[in-house]
Parts: sequence; C-alpha cells; structure tokens
Amino acid sequence: MHNFQINFNYPWFLLLLIPAVLLTLWPHFKLSKRHRRTRNRIVSIVLHLTVALLCILALCGMNFSYQVPNEENEILLLVDVSDSEEEAAEKRDEFINLVLQDGQYDGYKIGVVTFGYDQVYAVPFTYDVDEIYERYLAAELPDTTATNIASAFTYARGLFDDEHKQSAKIVLITDGKETDEEASLVIRSIAAEGIKVDAALIPSEYKGGDAQITSVELPEHHLTLGEEYAMTVNVQSQDSANVSIELFDNGELHQTAFAESVKGAQSVAVPFTFEEEGLHELLLKLTVSKGNDELSQNNVYYTYQYVEAFNKLLVLQREDGESDKFVSMINGSGKYDITVMTISETGVPATLTDFCQYDQVVLNNIANADMPRGFVEILYSYVNECGGGLFTIGGDREEDGKSVANAYNRKDMYNTLYQQMLPVEAINYTPPLGVMVLMDTSGSMKSAGDGTSGTKLDWAKAGVDACLDALNVRDYIGVLTFDDYADPILELTPRTQEAKIKQALNEIKNREDAGGGTVVSGSLEAAGQALAAQKDISKRHIVIVTDGVIANVETVIQQAKNLYDTHGITVSVVGISVTDKSTKEDMQALVDAAHGRLIIENPGDNLVAAMREELNVQPLKEVEEVTFNPEIYDAMSPLVKDLDRMLLPDGTEDRKKLSVTLDGFYGVRARATAELILIGDYEVPIYAQWRYGKGMVGSFMCDLQGIRSSAFMADENGVKFIQNAINNLMPMENIRPNDIKVELNEDNYTNSLSVYLGTPLQEGETLKGEIYNAMGELVLDLNSVTESEEYSSLSYYVTSSMNKLNKYSRADFVLKESGVYKIVVTKYNAAGEELGKAETYKALAYSKEYDSFAKGPTEELSAEDFVEDVAERGNGKVIADLENPYEIFEGFVTDLDKNFDPRMIFLIAAIVLFLLDIAVRKFKFKWPHEIIKAIKEKRDSK
Repeated sequence: MHNFQINFNYPWFLLLLIPAVLLTLWPHFKLSKRHRRTRNRIVSIVLHLTVALLCILALCGMNFSYQVPNEENEILLLVDVSDSEEEAAEKRDEFINLVLQDGQYDGYKIGVVTFGYDQVYAVPFTYDVDEIYERYLAAELPDTTATNIASAFTYARGLFDDEHKQSAKIVLITDGKETDEEASLVIRSIAAEGIKVDAALIPSEYKGGDAQITSVELPEHHLTLGEEYAMTVNVQSQDSANVSIELFDNGELHQTAFAESVKGAQSVAVPFTFEEEGLHELLLKLTVSKGNDELSQNNVYYTYQYVEAFNKLLVLQREDGESDKFVSMINGSGKYDITVMTISETGVPATLTDFCQYDQVVLNNIANADMPRGFVEILYSYVNECGGGLFTIGGDREEDGKSVANAYNRKDMYNTLYQQMLPVEAINYTPPLGVMVLMDTSGSMKSAGDGTSGTKLDWAKAGVDACLDALNVRDYIGVLTFDDYADPILELTPRTQEAKIKQALNEIKNREDAGGGTVVSGSLEAAGQALAAQKDISKRHIVIVTDGVIANVETVIQQAKNLYDTHGITVSVVGISVTDKSTKEDMQALVDAAHGRLIIENPGDNLVAAMREELNVQPLKEVEEVTFNPEIYDAMSPLVKDLDRMLLPDGTEDRKKLSVTLDGFYGVRARATAELILIGDYEVPIYAQWRYGKGMVGSFMCDLQGIRSSAFMADENGVKFIQNAINNLMPMENIRPNDIKVELNEDNYTNSLSVYLGTPLQEGETLKGEIYNAMGELVLDLNSVTESEEYSSLSYYVTSSMNKLNKYSRADFVLKESGVYKIVVTKYNAAGEELGKAETYKALAYSKEYDSFAKGPTEELSAEDFVEDVAERGNGKVIADLENPYEIFEGFVTDLDKNFDPRMIFLIAAIVLFLLDIAVRKFKFKWPHEIIKAIKEKRDSK
C-alpha cells in the first residue's frame, strides 16, 4: 500500500472541535479539585471528548484513500519459434528479454507460449518475472515445421481467467509467415472478449542465399498417353545460380532439365510424357551446381497427375449422314467409341445423367435454333459443372435457295447461352489494325513527281492521309520518317485522335530540311517494337514509302523476316517511280520475307488509291470463301507440334502456316481470354478453345463435311489436328455419375474433407474414409480420431472424424510428410458390401515455412501488412521500436485506487462510548489491576 491520504469532504466542520472541547472542559473545571480528580470523572471526560471527536469526523466526511498494486494485469508473450524464424532467433530473444526487463516492475503477471504448428505453454503466468527468460530458453519446443497463428491465438485465449480478460494482453512475436489457417478469422473474437493483441514483426531472411522450387504448373487440359507435354517448373534464387531439375515419375527418373544464371524468379520447361494410365506421383528435385543454397527442404517438390483414357464421343448432327465423313476421318484406327445421333431424333440426351455417359459432345453443324427446348441449359451444366468436353464444328444450311451459315449464324447466336459458352463470338466485326508508316524523307523525295504538281513527299503525304481514311475507330497508326537516321513523328496512336495524327502529318509536309540517304533499318526496328507492344490489335503491319534504293537491303530483309516470324508483323513497300529492275527485285524480296505486298506507282491519284487500298480492312463476312493455309498462332501448343508447315517457293518452310489448306471459314471474333491455336489473316480465329468452368470448349470455324474442308480432311495433317483438338478437350477426370462426391479444402498441413451424397444413407449403410500414400499403404482411418499425447511427433493424424453424429459428411486431418496421397471414401451396406466409391488426391510439397521468398501469409498480404492487420483487429498496436518496447505496457492500470469510509465505524464507536460514558457516571468501577490487587489482598489476609 502506498500514497495513503486522509481526506475530508467538509473540512470546515473541523472547527466544531473547538466548541466541543470547550463545552466538555468548561463544566469539568468548574468542579472543585477534589471532585475533578476522581477516576470516574476523568474517564467520563475522556469518553466525552472521544465521542465528540468521532461525531465531528463523521460530520466532516472523513475518508482514507490509498493505492495498491494491480495484480490482475496479465501479459502473454505468443512467440513464433517455427523454422522460418530461426534466422532471426537471436533478435527475437533479445526483444523478449527487453520486454521482460520492462515488465519486472508494476506487478505484471507474465507468461510465455511458444508455437509453430502446435503450441507449448513454456512459462505459465507468474509474478516472478526475473526467472521467465531462463525458463523460456529451457522450455520444450513445439512442432516447428509450420506456423499456425490462428491455432496459437485460440490456445492463448483459453489461458486467461474470465474475470481478468479486461486487463489482459497477447503480444504476438512473429516473422509474419502464416502457413496454416488464418489468424484474421479468430482475432476478432479474441478482441470481443476484451483481450488486446499487440504484434511485433521480427523479419527473418536466409542471408547465405537460397534457391528453391516455388510451384509447378501442369497443362490444364486432358493429357493423352504417348503425347509429349511441357511442365512449367517455377524456380527462384536469391543469387545467380546454375540449377538442374530432375523429374521422377512414380519413383523413376523421367527427365532432367537445366537452367543457368537463375536469379529471382524463372520458369523452366520440363518435357514429359505419360505412357500408362493411373496415378503418377511426380517428384521434382532441384540441384544447385553453381551458387548458394541455404535450405535443402524446399528443393523437393511433389505434385501428381491422374491419367485416364477418355474416348466416348457423342456426335450430334443436323441431318442424317452429315457426320459420316467426320467420323470416318477421326476414327480410322478405332480409337474412339462414337455414338452418332441426329439432334431431332428420339433418344437424344435429355438429362445431365444422360450427357455424363459421354466424355465429349461434338456439335456438327448444330445451330442454337436446332436444339430442343432445355437442351442448351443441360449442355451448359455438363460442361461448366461436370467438366465434359464440347467441340463445335461449322456448317451451312439452305435458305431461299442459297447456302448460308448455320452453326455460326450471327442472328441465331446473338445473346444466347450457347454463344456464351463458346470461345468465339459470331458478330459483325472488323479486325483492329495497327500500322506504322515509314516515310522516306531523303533528298530525292523532294524532287517533283513526273508530270504532276508537288513533290514525291507531297504525294506520299496524300497517300498517308488516304491511309487514315481507310482506318476505323479501333485501329492505330504511327509515322516515322527516315533518311540517314530514323525520326519518330507520331507514336502508335488510336485512329480516334485524328487532330493529333494530322498535325504530325503536316509536320512532315512542311519540313524544308529533307535530305540524306535511304537507311530504313533503324525505323523498321522501332516500328516493330511499337507494334509488338500494342496488345489490342489483330493485325500488325508496316508500310515503307520510298523512291530509292534501300541501304543494306540484306539486313533489312532479315529484320523484316524476324518481325514476321516473331510477332507476325507484315511489311509492304510502296515504291514511288521505281524503275530500276534490281531495286524492284530487292523490294520484292523484302515483302516476300515479311508476307506483304509491293506497290509500284508514279506520283498521282493512283498512288493515293493504292496506299488507301493497302489498309482497307473489310468487315468479316459470315462466310468467307477463300483458299488459305491456316496460320499457327501458338507454336508451343501440342495441337500443332508435329504438323507439317507450308513450303515457300524457295523450298523453305513457313513455320507459321500449316501445309494443309481450307477453302473458307466463318467470320467470328475470338474472346479476350480464349486460347487461339489456328488463325487466318488479321488473327481471325480458325480454331480457338478455352476452359469453361470445369470443362473445355473448342470451336472450329469451318465445316468438316468436305464442303470447304475436302483438302483438309484428306490430309493426314488435318486429320491429326482434329484428333489433337478432340483429345485436348477431353475431361480432366471421370465425369460418370457418382452418388458420392468429395471435396478437399487444403491449407498446408491442415486439410478438411467434405462428403456429399446424392441419396441419404439408408438403414445400416455407412461410409468409410481412408488415406493411402503413394505406395498404397493405409496411413489414416478417417472414421476415428487419432489418440496421442504427442501429436507433434506424428506425420499424420485425424482431428475430427467421419461419424454418425455428422452423418459421415466431413473429416479434418493433418498430413505433415511430403508426398502424394489418395483419399478414398467408400459406401457400404449393412452386409459390408461395397455400394460406391469416390477418390481424390492430395500433394504436399514442403512446409511453407521453408519458402525463403514468402514475404507474408499470402501474395496479397505482406508481413508488415499482416502484423498491422492483426494489431488493428485486436485493438492493439504494432511494436515499432523493437529496442524499446514500452508500447506494450501503455494503457495498463498498474495501481488500483482504494477508498475507505470510516464514518459508520465512527458513529457506532461514538454510540458505544456514549453509553459507556453513562455507565461510568452511574456506577463505580475498578480498573483490572485494582481488581487483581484486591483479590490478592483478600487471599493474603486469610
């Protein structure tokens, strides 16, 4: 107790002591000395004065105030001791020591909980703060291979007494890496109970350098046995490193890939081929041959692929016999199990269950109007929800005696659910164009045009004006001039900014300093870079306007070829008054290399018209009748990998175009997120596909009945492409109807399995959940909770089981050992007979604690943001100064104010003394010592 004070509410009443004393003593002193000195009189006057004093003190409102230490303040240090914090352990422990030193005073009750994946109550709450640090260092460690802050918070909350939670605080000490669950989901409930939460960020880095596999990307489509695909392995290194990546398939070394000078993030393509059906456990091992590698745990990465052969096709046609050629083309080897039906006949699938009997539906020349009522809605569910494949093929129909588009008919498709499912849109559309005009401003361009008024430069300017008129609102145009040097006049600019474009063109016309040679290479390179960077255009084109010999023409030809091969940029040349045969041949070689056109014209209206026509892009027709070689948009796609390319007149291959031809296509526009595989001019889609929900949808913009595709269907390359497309659209997993469905919600170590039944369990029926490792060994029985006193030592255990109480609908379990696991849920009847089964898989690469490059709990939330979020939600604060953590103790009430009001005691004492005073006056009495003396004398006298 300290700060003791005596207080009076009405201190002026103390003046009453003076008259009280006078009134008591005055009658006393009026008595004679003989009567004043009697025992009774003296006792009476003392009692009288005491009664008066007590009454006056009560009247004054006398009370006592003082302070006592607050022994209810509790601080729990929640310390992250997981592996990711190990590099910062020294700094963390220094911080804890500073906190404990500050907490030695003012009567704090402090405890320590260490946590990783689980928790240890390292130091129970104690006032003996001096011993806490040593006890913390000597305490047993929890499972440090992961970080579960949410679980640690839940555990810590249970350590506080309910009556002390208003004066309690948790101090989270962490590196901000959260690998299981989410702390944000529990922090609000802790704060609602009155417990404040502060957070201290102790960042940890592996200063020695580290390289790791961060993720693996497998193709998101069906994989065909025997086909080679590319697996993308994402690698990250703190320092420049040479690495090798070994791919093991079910324990056997399958492939090795190498990458040099890896620093930061880099993707490595690892080729692979599956030769057998079933589960493939894929293990990737990273080895650093040059550079630093601090951790080995994150160099091993597990994933899996379940390969299943799907071959059941349902081909729906508009008329009988319409699919005969298509079926014959794709099924010469009998690879597919094909059912052909006419859309209008009885027996066409009418329910989702009917559709799910097939792996893929092929709509051969089927329009939206051809489909029965409710058909497209079921088809939507089949693809989007079940994961079935859909392949749409074009075709015609007769209307008013002429052939018109049927499957991709624009009026029929407009604003329909069927159109919504396709990766292409059947709409009126003009492909957007980006053009860069390279204008020669050398000395010869200032000469007069033959027989015309104005210079060649004037006519070239008029031609560019005409080019502008030919463009539509979605197009772009840019202008560069060149002589000895390139001069950017107008960056690639939208056609809608007409005033800006014409101002730039006027600057060309008004220039008086035109001179120099015809050096086009610099401006050609700049134009190519500008066009390649513009992503919202379908056609990229360069027009070179010149009247002379192109300097270093071999270099320019190679530049143009590279632009076409790399970015699909075509180059045309407008030669003004060019008569020299050699110059014409060079220009022709240039446009041939870049798949453009050569225009030779004299200055005049014909030149202007020719330049305008060069950029006059017509709207796509619903049906385009033209013979062409489809162009490969994605050369890395497995659909075109082994197909022959078109031969050029010089005998070389055009790597961008197929050798096979089509005689027309249906004009559509590809959706922004669609995957283009084959295109025509202006990037018009010929074949496009995309993932739609769980399934894949592909659309071929030509018929496969031999109308415009006879050469394509007769060529082995055309046949191979269609087979590849069909295989690619097959489901990723079996879509056959199953009464049991399972969903796995994965964190890092923590997993939750949900089980859904199509029909409720009948009497005696049960579900059995089991987990097997890659070797087929049973590791967990999901129907019983794992009983153990040391969960941290177990590699896997069940925390919540499938049982009768939850109707076998869920189970929670932990897997901490890297590998691939198969989860099986089986339905049995009362006799123990199997009624159905569902399977899913789980791959655990490594604990996220070993992710050297993780900046926080998620990609969106950094470690700094995380601790700020925790402190804000917990009504606490972030400890900014780790060397002076005084903020932890701010806001605590260290001393409790106490008050004592003695007035009732004073009044009771006054009444007692007053009665005693009366008794003293009325009766004679002896003091105890006198009574004792009298007793002794009486005894002695006997």
